[in-house]
Amino acid sequence: MKNILLVVVVVFFVSACQSGDGKKVSVKSEEEVLESYANGSPRIVRTYDEADGKRHYTFEKEYFEDGSLSKEGAIKDGNRDGEWKGYYRDGNLKNTGYFKNGKRNDTTIAYYENGNVKYVGIFNNGEKTGTWKVFSEEGELTDTQVYMNPDEVRTDSITIKN
Repeated sequence: MKNILLVVVVVFFVSACQSGDGKKVSVKSEEEVLESYANGSPRIVRTYDEADGKRHYTFEKEYFEDGSLSKEGAIKDGNRDGEWKGYYRDGNLKNTGYFKNGKRNDTTIAYYENGNVKYVGIFNNGEKTGTWKVFSEEGELTDTQVYMNPDEVRTDSITIKN
């Protein structure tokens, strides 16, 4: 039984390394520094896979000048696409959210430096939508905002129109 499983895994691996027309595809992941600070430390670093001589960027990291990680996330076709995380200089999580085709989508959460939630909300195609909750640094709910459309928001029963 173990031998059969091993054969299946090997066949799957070999077939995964071939293109649809049966040609073998060589894929390697590498990092490229796109921007650096004046002191030489990297500012933006992208990871890419190279297949058939073409680069496909898959991940990006941005750094503070001291070398600590500022933000990181998935990219596709040059745009943010997937989960992104931001960090404070001490490494604590600052925010997390999702992107699709370079625009914010889905739930986003921001945090205070002490780790408590600052706000929680939803983006749809780059626009705030639905109910957003805002918290104090101590963790108490301080405001609820409802985004009806890009020009109208209700906050604690008050409607603001732009």
